[in-house]
Amino acid sequence: MPFVNKPAILARAIAIIVLVSLLIVAVTAFIERNTFDRLDDLNGPTEVSHISDQGRSDWNRFASGEPSRLAILLTDKDSAWLGLSHGLKSIGVPFTITDDVAEATRHNVVLVYPLLSGRTLDDAGRTALRRHVEAGRTLIATQVLGGGLHDLFGFESTLESRAHHSITFEQAPALGWISDPHEKTVLLGQPDLPTSWIGTQTYVNAQQVLARFEDGSAALVRGDNKAGGSAYALGFDLGFFIMRAHNDRNDQGYRAYANGYEPSVDVWLRWLRAVYRQHEPLAVTIGSVPQGQRLAAVVTFDVDYVKSMGNLLAYRDLLVREGIPATFFLQTKYYRDFQDEGFFNDRTLAAMDALVAAGMEIASHSVSHSDMYASLPLGDGSEQYPTYQPRVKALGDTQGATVMGELRVSRFLLEQLTGRSVVSFRPGYLATPPRLPEALAASGYRFSSSATAGNLTTHLPFRTNTQRMYSDETTVFEFPIAIEDEIPPIMDQRVEEAVELAEKLARYGASYVMLLHPNEVDHKYRFLEQILPRLKPFAWFGTMSQYGSWWAARDKVEVDVLAQRGQIVLNVQAQEPIKDLVFELPTGLRPVSGSAMQKLSDGRWLFRDIPAGTIMIDLHH
Repeated sequence: MPFVNKPAILARAIAIIVLVSLLIVAVTAFIERNTFDRLDDLNGPTEVSHISDQGRSDWNRFASGEPSRLAILLTDKDSAWLGLSHGLKSIGVPFTITDDVAEATRHNVVLVYPLLSGRTLDDAGRTALRRHVEAGRTLIATQVLGGGLHDLFGFESTLESRAHHSITFEQAPALGWISDPHEKTVLLGQPDLPTSWIGTQTYVNAQQVLARFEDGSAALVRGDNKAGGSAYALGFDLGFFIMRAHNDRNDQGYRAYANGYEPSVDVWLRWLRAVYRQHEPLAVTIGSVPQGQRLAAVVTFDVDYVKSMGNLLAYRDLLVREGIPATFFLQTKYYRDFQDEGFFNDRTLAAMDALVAAGMEIASHSVSHSDMYASLPLGDGSEQYPTYQPRVKALGDTQGATVMGELRVSRFLLEQLTGRSVVSFRPGYLATPPRLPEALAASGYRFSSSATAGNLTTHLPFRTNTQRMYSDETTVFEFPIAIEDEIPPIMDQRVEEAVELAEKLARYGASYVMLLHPNEVDHKYRFLEQILPRLKPFAWFGTMSQYGSWWAARDKVEVDVLAQRGQIVLNVQAQEPIKDLVFELPTGLRPVSGSAMQKLSDGRWLFRDIPAGTIMIDLHH
């Protein structure tokens, strides 16, 4: 009788086949299971992170400096003066802050901030400012409300308003550097959201209008006199405007969230730099890109998906071929939840080791990659592995996670497993809690790349503030994201647009941070293959840590030009050593032969090695 006609034998055969199949599946699963042996002996961090209470930064820290600097005459100590100081540091204009009119008018260029009126300056102070301009010097003032100086600025009266959202520059020789439509018209708020518009002042019957609000009223005016003096009046609080943008509190006052040119903050900083260089004969400014290059480019990867771990070596090989280091923000996911399996495990950590060996930076991308990170509780600063066990249950539902826990535990694991210092952070979904800056500082981080340049309306790095507010700064610097990979079209279809953006940013030494998710080796890979060679001729490349360390050292550099006893001297003070810093010297001046400075093809001067301390270099015509 055929085999198929014996049901008992057939059933036993099928059962054996099923059992063998299950055994094969079980053995395979056992062999390929996620193990976490490298994490077994880890416990920490054991030290507690303490977040200090919000204080108030002291403007007197910026009270020194020679008359060659821009002088900020502070008329309200409770103002957003930190916005001006952070912005001027970013654009490289040396400045001093004082509340003394006599001290301010020792400088050729004086910026009165935040407002000028009879209430903020007495008669003697206002008279001193008038004489300053009548002597052929320069005055800039924001929010000119009164005080009898209207004629100095060339207008008749001031009208206050909250009805403006944008400013458009006029054609003028001094504004020749403005060429892009997004430079010509800059935003003060979201045009469709009146609650985002800030207070403004319009200047009535102005003789010389440099920029107008969208209704045609004067926003920026200039008055000149026969002695060569100039007085500029700007119709809004520039420090508050900068700080609001830096704090990501501008209610989406942008035209492009990412992958586009949004320089609304940068245009005003460039304008201040241009006015300073035009009116200060001994003006010197500091470059914002290492090695004399025009653009600071940083390639970064957000590794937050199990399949991404398998693609890391392909991207590493591409970067090594191009000779470019990159930063890999790794999610330290050591458990399974709604989002994904635990891919930070023994099998995948070998890829991280290979990245380190190739000179790449390993940075933190949190533990849970929660979409709720912006609203998580702060935590108490004692969170540690392995007891820290957050879980994403669903979108909008994260349990057991804290802001501090995500920072502390991810950094601890990465440092323990790589043997390298972890100083850079980017949150999942670019979700930024209000207290992220000080939480980063308390957890040992120095650099953040947590928001797009479009969202912040600046393409320049800047120092962050406590609670993302206005009165107290932190030690953490933010590096805005210029390019990201999720907004259509796919990346290799927008290479030309990305190069065009890079060229625009290179005109003023901005940063160019690229964010890619290595979840595939397809259009994103081709994007890098195509764009990296295009950027190399004018861009410096480095990791977030390399760029950040250089930027932090640059932030501490002070520079003056002194005219003394018939000599002109460049005085550079550095709190820590810094390499490859560029200076734009006063027009017509150059270092004496034999100095350590090297002239670049564009006329700027490169200082290869600046030691900590003071260096003085003679200049001559």
